[in-house]
Amino acid sequence: MIAGLAPGEERTFARSILAARAEGRKLQPISNTRLLSPEEAESIARAIIDIRLAAGESITGAILSEDEDLSYLTNKQIVESAPSILIEGRVSPVVMRSAGRTHLGLLISDRLFERGRREDQLASGSGAVAVIVGPEIPFQGEATLRLGNERSVIKDLTAIKTPDLGLEWAVSAPLLYPTSWERGSTVVVDLQGSTKVSFSARRL
Repeated sequence: MIAGLAPGEERTFARSILAARAEGRKLQPISNTRLLSPEEAESIARAIIDIRLAAGESITGAILSEDEDLSYLTNKQIVESAPSILIEGRVSPVVMRSAGRTHLGLLISDRLFERGRREDQLASGSGAVAVIVGPEIPFQGEATLRLGNERSVIKDLTAIKTPDLGLEWAVSAPLLYPTSWERGSTVVVDLQGSTKVSFSARRL
């Protein structure tokens, strides 16, 4: 086991993560060969963003993971439909805020590493692949969120924690435990309150 990263190695790992995502294949956990600190893992995630920026993308959002780790999203990760290439795709409802508006969204995450540690997840941007923008939520207050057979009661939408960093989108952590999303499946999220909102998204 090698302690830490050599100079420039974070960019090498970042390229391998992006290539694996594009090709739909898993990687061996970085923690199998490197003893990473959370800060070193985050440096790999930053290198991924740097590569995306160099390719012409721009940072437009910030999102919290289930463990409340912060990741960034580029304009190409805020989408209207799901990516076609996923390894072990999962979906979970999130709340998205932009310019005073509140939207329901779906976080698309992927399991890139087999039996990886938290540091591996941090290195890959906490598994976040994309966020699908759903309908604007036209009310505040208590509501019931439903994803399949799972339900969650939201007492106050304004109390949901979202990272406010002055970006276009601020995305909450998953509101329900992520559910597997197989190719061709359709996910329907109902947010029931004074007005009922139903959001359906299909993976092609």
